[in-house]
Amino acid sequence: MKTKLEYQPDITETNKLICERYWLREGDKRSGFIYTCKEIGQEFDVKHQDIPSIVKINAHLVVLDCQCIDCGTTKICYTRSQLTRLDLIRWRCDDCRAALEKRMDQEYLEYRLKQDRLAEEKRQTALEYINQCRSIQLSSIPSVTELNDVDKLLLAATVESLGADNIRNTVSLRDNLSLPLSPFSKLDEEILQHLFNRNLLILASENSYEYVTINEEKELEIDFYQAIFEFAYSIENLTKILINAKSQKNNSALVANDQFKNWCEKLQLGECLSYLITRSRLNYLAPPIGEKLISILRSCLAECSVSTMHYIIWKSVENAAAYVQKPGITRKHASNSVSGNIERVFNKIYSGSWSHNKSFRDASHPQSAMAKIFFDYVFAVDDGGFHHTLDELFSPYRSQKTLEQVSYATLGDARSTNYSVTIALDIKQS
Repeated sequence: MKTKLEYQPDITETNKLICERYWLREGDKRSGFIYTCKEIGQEFDVKHQDIPSIVKINAHLVVLDCQCIDCGTTKICYTRSQLTRLDLIRWRCDDCRAALEKRMDQEYLEYRLKQDRLAEEKRQTALEYINQCRSIQLSSIPSVTELNDVDKLLLAATVESLGADNIRNTVSLRDNLSLPLSPFSKLDEEILQHLFNRNLLILASENSYEYVTINEEKELEIDFYQAIFEFAYSIENLTKILINAKSQKNNSALVANDQFKNWCEKLQLGECLSYLITRSRLNYLAPPIGEKLISILRSCLAECSVSTMHYIIWKSVENAAAYVQKPGITRKHASNSVSGNIERVFNKIYSGSWSHNKSFRDASHPQSAMAKIFFDYVFAVDDGGFHHTLDELFSPYRSQKTLEQVSYATLGDARSTNYSVTIALDIKQS
């Protein structure tokens, strides 16, 4: 490194010697300083803390082979640290660095303005399309008298759970901290999508714009967990629908309605899935919840109440958690064993080897608005279908004909539901 020491015109001989000692390096190595500040202070009877200040006032080191990459100014160092930290290749003087930062700030500002303009154009284009879809919805709202009984029940449950104070629109599922719509988050979203497809919920475009995307087929893809909707009917009509949902009905017609049965099955399945996920997380397990497990749960529910299924799930998860204690068994192995455990515990109960142990509703799984509407008010029970199988609830209202029984042999072949759930856990392999 080529350097030159330059002094102030009025420097004293003593200060000149101090500066020379300060900057003297072995073989001109960048950090090969021969004297320490303590040694220089002792030689000249000066406090070693004052040495850098004396040097900075009386002299500076010119680094001849380091120039500003923008203007070519030669680098000047006043302290040793400035020299040791110097980037010989990419050094900029203070003026050029300030000018560069100013240019970068201006370029970033222009970039942000451009991005904001593009985002606003995209937003306006999307809002126009969303409002077109909204207009189509508003022109296709069915009259209240055209609504089938099941859609009225679903709408009543949604008003009960998600209705805002003015009952003109919903709060989002994300912000709902009171009465849950259903026992299972995926079922919540399925209900809202069903009502949206029926034009019973109208998308509130301004409030939900950021939760809506338009795919390549020009279809709306809605985040039903965060979006906000407006109810299609007036407050008066919504109130009537809610009152009628809680009044006496023609249960025989409802029981004969396959759509009603399907939603009841989803409700009980949702109770089981929600409880399974909670118990698994508490034991640091994450069983794969796909078609196979859902098929098993549906078949079990054909014979057992949700209350019994909660016991089966609790026992199955506890067995899986104990399985981890065996040599060579990871949490992933244990998680994968849960579905098999459910089959085995159910088989023992179904065959009579074990008694039908029942559970009480866990405080972390409160009764949902949908369960109240579909079970408590329809069948005059007070447990949201928790202690009854669908067959027990439906039988008194069915015509006298032989009821098809679900055989345990068909356990893996029962009708499935398109739920696929990932349990977010850090599964340790030990």
